[in-house]
Amino acid sequence: MSDFEVLSVYSETGGATKTTTAVSLAVASALRGHRTVLIDLDPRAAATKWLGVEPREPGLDVSAILADADPDGWAEDLAVPCLWEQLPNLRMIPSGRAVSNREKTSEDHGDIRLRVSLNGLEADKVVLDLPNRQGGVIIQNALEASDKVVYAGKLDEDGLDGVEGARTSVVRFKKHRAALGASDRLREAGVVIGAWRDTVPTRDARRAEEEFAAAYGDLVLDPMVPERVIVREARSAGEYYGFYDKGRIVHQAYDTLAGKVFV
Repeated sequence: MSDFEVLSVYSETGGATKTTTAVSLAVASALRGHRTVLIDLDPRAAATKWLGVEPREPGLDVSAILADADPDGWAEDLAVPCLWEQLPNLRMIPSGRAVSNREKTSEDHGDIRLRVSLNGLEADKVVLDLPNRQGGVIIQNALEASDKVVYAGKLDEDGLDGVEGARTSVVRFKKHRAALGASDRLREAGVVIGAWRDTVPTRDARRAEEEFAAAYGDLVLDPMVPERVIVREARSAGEYYGFYDKGRIVHQAYDTLAGKVFV
């Protein structure tokens, strides 16, 4: 594989700011001057819909990589430019409904296809938006390809459960690699807390913050990302919130986090 860094963004529950975190870290990376590729591995294709990206031809999305026995170097061919003109350094490999067909594959070496596809990719940073699944072939592909994993969470019970589940899957992956005697470069880059209500936190939010700190300690990254309505509005409109004054505080938080999770 070429000399670039691969970061997975993972939670095992929906609505935990996983896609917002993946897209925002990819944008922050691109704005820092890095050639960045965002890969949407979620069959719901939330990141793909947000960026409004289409494959070059029907079927040439990430499912093509996961379905082929030898997708060596395919990522470079399938990556398409981001439509946001402010981000010439950002490309994306979109997702599609066919990705869900790959979740139950039992084919030999079906868990390393994404890693193989990255050979020759012209990039400095790669960000993977994972589905909220408990293991499975797609998650295995992502973790096999990754150098680091970031857990995305919110200050509520679902956020706690999503991070706990994701971390359990990562631990199992690492134990499996150790049992095989295989090399394991994957490490935890931290927990990103998103959609933080920075006005008057609720009692439940304060309790969740304490539980995150107790469970994950220094893995919980600072700053927490503040919640702003502009994020949902811009996402619905297919735009990036950070290009608006009201969204800059959110982008600045993710930019600071990008400086911590990337080398």
